[in-house]
Parts: sequence; C-alpha cells; structure tokens
Amino acid sequence: MARTPPDDERRRLRRHFEIERELADRLRRASKDERKTLYGEVYDELFRRVELPGNAEAQRAQVSLLLDLVEPFLADCRSFLEIGAGSGNLSLALAERLDRVWAVDAVDPQIDPQLVPESFAFVSDADFEDAVPEDSVDLALSCHFVEHLHPDDLGDHLSIVHRKLAVGGAYVVVTPNRLYGPHDISKHFSDEPVGFHLREYTHLDLAAELESAGFDPVWVIGRVGSSPRPGSWWKVAGAERALDALPLAIRRWCLRRAPRQEPFRPLEQVKLVGYKSEAG
Repeated sequence: MARTPPDDERRRLRRHFEIERELADRLRRASKDERKTLYGEVYDELFRRVELPGNAEAQRAQVSLLLDLVEPFLADCRSFLEIGAGSGNLSLALAERLDRVWAVDAVDPQIDPQLVPESFAFVSDADFEDAVPEDSVDLALSCHFVEHLHPDDLGDHLSIVHRKLAVGGAYVVVTPNRLYGPHDISKHFSDEPVGFHLREYTHLDLAAELESAGFDPVWVIGRVGSSPRPGSWWKVAGAERALDALPLAIRRWCLRRAPRQEPFRPLEQVKLVGYKSEAG
C-alpha cells in the first residue's frame, strides 16, 4: 500500500493538481491554432506557479537510461532529433558523437552557450516544422512527450516526424502505459488523467497511430538496450487486451504484483519504434 504523504506534502500535491488541471483544461478547450503557442505558455506558467522538487535531478538521472535505449539504433546514425527534450542533456551528450542534433521543446532549457557543441541546435516547438529539414533525420526520439499532446494533434505530430526522417530512419517513442495510469499528478487524486497527460496510450493504441501516419514497420522494443522485437506483437496484444478487460481495482492489483524487470515492470512503459520505409 502506498504511503500517505505528510500534510504539508499533501497540500503541495493538491495545489499542484489544481493548477495543472486548470492549465490542462485550457489546452483541452483551445482550438488547433490556439494550441500552437499555448503549449509553451501553459508549461511556462506551471513552472512559475508550482514547485517541482527533484525535477532537474530526475531529468539528469534519466540520461543514462535513454542512452542505453537508443544505443542499438546508433550504429549507422549521423543525425538525431529529440522531441520534448526538456533540459537537453541527452541531445547534448549525443552531439558529442553525431554530426547533427536537434533538441525540440516548448520551453527553452537555457543552456550555457559554452557547453553547446557546433552540431547541436535547440529548436522551439513552435518552429520545429520549419527548422528541421525534411528527409534529414536518421533517428528521432520522444520520451514522455506524446501523452502531453492534445489527442487531435498527435496525427499531425507523427506525420511531421515521418517527413523529417530519412528513408530507413526510425522514430523511437516512449510513453507511460495507460493500463498503469494515470501517471501525471492526477494519480494522487483521480482514476483518470486530468492534468497535462491529455491522453495516455497502450502499445496497441500508439502503434495504430504510428501506422496511420505512414510508419512501416512498427515494432516493440523490449528491455531498455535491446533491439526491437518484431515477433513479440501477439504477446503484447494479448496481455494488454486481457488487462484492459479487467475491472480497474483487479487490474491494479494484478499490475502491482507483476514481477519487476529493471528498470520497469512488464508493459509499464510503451516502447515502440516506427520506421520510414522506402515505400513511405
């Protein structure tokens, strides 16, 4: 059973929850044109209004995990695109190894210019489509990004990334699995994501979106650091469908008892890779 936080922490979480839900509702109600600039505005406002203890440290700690994740895709990679780059630490690390790296985010990470290699470029989310050349990216990555998009914007996002990839290029997408959710601040107060996770996905949900955007093939990535597994789809599909059919309380009981395989429990993170084939 989860430990109940002290009263001060509970109040901090409640305040965070109310502010994030308010800002997320602005995104949910906004038109497509309004959302083009609103993403950056609401995240800037969240960072001004809410204390996020440990956020910077968590982003730094995640870099080694993400380097392990992308390592199997780097053998013939010369250009890398990170979407939802946050602090930019991963892109900066890969800029030491690759010819060209773009880090895209709605919020400027304020990186010290002296730490920026010539191969690195930060791109505002609003400028992404124009700033990154088409057919130029060997490997793209987003980690814990697509769940922050309005569901109506996901198809456009995937289509844009598909155009940016060179033939044979790959888009690795990591997002928390809906079956374990909610994963945003809502998890403390709600059974559904009502904060900045505007939609959470399963492997099957997201694979269908990738295929609709032209990615072919779309494969499952197993353990972090392993190559994608094209033959594992039937196992993932069966497990997700069985879990999704269970009542919420029973599903959560089952998932809490799933054996942990470092760093995640089975299916806990959706990890997919979609390729831009020659036909695409």
